[in-house]
Amino acid sequence: MVKKHPLLVALLVTFILMVFTGTATAQRTYHLNQEWVKIWINQNGTIDLFYNISITLDSGDEIKYVLIGQPKRDFTIDPAIDQYGHTLVATDASSGTDYKVKVNLYTPLKAGQTIWFTIITNVAHMIYEDTQNPGNVGMQFIPTWWEQASVKDLRVSIVFPPGVTKDEVKTSVDWDNAMTEDGLFSVYWERQNLLPGQKCTFGVSFPKEYVESYDTQPSGLVAFFQRYGPALLTHSESLSL
Repeated sequence: MVKKHPLLVALLVTFILMVFTGTATAQRTYHLNQEWVKIWINQNGTIDLFYNISITLDSGDEIKYVLIGQPKRDFTIDPAIDQYGHTLVATDASSGTDYKVKVNLYTPLKAGQTIWFTIITNVAHMIYEDTQNPGNVGMQFIPTWWEQASVKDLRVSIVFPPGVTKDEVKTSVDWDNAMTEDGLFSVYWERQNLLPGQKCTFGVSFPKEYVESYDTQPSGLVAFFQRYGPALLTHSESLSL
């Protein structure tokens, strides 16, 4: 039986944005067969953020590339790879405070077709002091939500730094599974048949001794909204036709 671990991390919500961009004006309909996310929390306070995405274009104009949002400006990109083993060109397409990676598909995705690809980025300044649990640090994460598309299978896994044990971890919602892989403790959630616009939030907290650096939070509710309020209004996903 999974024990519930209440998480009272002073909020820093990670917004992951994903944008499809096409070439013409017809309305698109599409859905995600899978949105699988894996996060490794590194000892240096960064995270490795892995996306495994499968998209079906049901109708409308072809998709030539995908823009995947990043939670912070400080990120580096590893090559993306599609289901056929093609290395996809991935570049930083950020503008101002809109942080994103552009992944060019090997061939345009046409109506009735499905594409599957993976990409990983390393993102800095993602781990924050947990002011509600003294001695802890943590993060909150919201996988991409889609205003106009359903997600059939959402999975999120968070892998902790070396040494973290099950008894030291707090989570915002009960995990569906917990395991040790390659000597590292991890927690896992799974959700099916998400409706368009549906969002899920996952948070973790653990002793700060397991990371070498972390950021501190602004104090007070006013400071929080002054610093993060605009981000809370960021649109989750949009289409450019």
